[in-house]
Amino acid sequence: MDPRRETFPRPGGMRTGIGFDFHPLVPGRELVLGGVRIPFEKGLAGHSDADVVIHAACDALLGAAGLEDIGAQFPDSDPRYRGVSSLRLLSRTCALVQEAGYRIVNLDIVVLAEEPKILPHRSQMLTEMARAMGPAAPEAINLKATTTEGCGTVGRGEGIGALATALLVPLSPPAEPEGGP
Repeated sequence: MDPRRETFPRPGGMRTGIGFDFHPLVPGRELVLGGVRIPFEKGLAGHSDADVVIHAACDALLGAAGLEDIGAQFPDSDPRYRGVSSLRLLSRTCALVQEAGYRIVNLDIVVLAEEPKILPHRSQMLTEMARAMGPAAPEAINLKATTTEGCGTVGRGEGIGALATALLVPLSPPAEPEGGP
């Protein structure tokens, strides 16, 4: 047997997804990123807790699993999601991914923000997200941040965004084609 077949899943086995979210910063709201309340003078506007980190992660996972996006799964027209913790949405998203027959291999997230600094909260964010994701190992999640060096909406401090990618593999390997490999 070709040793590469043992290293890489058969065609159609791996699936990738991408997610992006952005919310404006507004006074009078708590700032929640990666499931963590961060002391800051503004928070993100939105129907739920407006956690752009988790929203981008959910869309990446849902996309990789071939499922409808976060807006279809958890519509802002549904009062059940008013003010809900996005950690609950992430937990449900991971259950949907598993029900669709996939396992999370990797979730990579970039936060776009001038302020506040993300690094002091990174470890707690990873812990909270890993807890919500259940069996996904904390090592499967990566989180980093960047600024836009003062450019654009992010640079002016008007909002915070996040971009995420996800890699999934089937829970069980695809069947061998008729006649062998």
